[in-house]
Amino acid sequence: MNGLTVLILAAENGVKQERWTEPAAPKQLIKVRGETLLGRTLRLLGERGVETPWLLTGNEVLARYPVLSWCPLQRETKAHSLLAAEAVVGAGDLLVLYSDVYYSEAAIDKILASRATRFYGRDGRSAYTFKNYGELFAVRIADADRERARVALMQAVTFYRSTGNQSFWSFYRLMAGLPLADNKAIERRVFVDIHDETDDVDFADEVPLLLAAINKPLRWRVRHLVRRLSLANKRRRDRGRRAVDKAA
Repeated sequence: MNGLTVLILAAENGVKQERWTEPAAPKQLIKVRGETLLGRTLRLLGERGVETPWLLTGNEVLARYPVLSWCPLQRETKAHSLLAAEAVVGAGDLLVLYSDVYYSEAAIDKILASRATRFYGRDGRSAYTFKNYGELFAVRIADADRERARVALMQAVTFYRSTGNQSFWSFYRLMAGLPLADNKAIERRVFVDIHDETDDVDFADEVPLLLAAINKPLRWRVRHLVRRLSLANKRRRDRGRRAVDKAA
């Protein structure tokens, strides 16, 4: 795709990497239904015209994967990695994907369809894998927002240095204009909900849960979608009532 740089993050150090206790291979190379997580992401991108994504990694095994790779000199957090990757980022939009996420085809389509700055993720418990917390899966930074994003990334690094919090949600909150201290706040201007079998893998025992989510039957998915739409409509009505009450 012209005017779009795609970065796949696999460079982070620290606690999140230490969660993976399987010594055989990096978690990005575990196989789900016969395909590695990283291999699936590259295939889905290639089928949609993204031919030269960059893999940001300091891992020698991953660096041998058949994809352009770049080792960020600073990679304590995702914010560090993105700041260090400016040398390989061309003009236009920037799309950031995670290397340890199983993306559904619908999720990749939704992520690639945007032409604006958006954060893609799940803002709470997954009805598919039953993880009890939200996740970020991808970030798209529009060309017009690149400088603002660079400043926000630097602020995220400062926040990490002062608190030890390496979560990429801090970057989201800075770009969305939300308080850094509020780890529950979500808005719908730049946050796009992806709630299906898409999920990341932090621990080895999450793989069976991911497989179960992928294999959920169509009738379950239809019922789940209807429930999600009903809940979304209820929230919309509640916001409308609050707006009326406030104006009264």
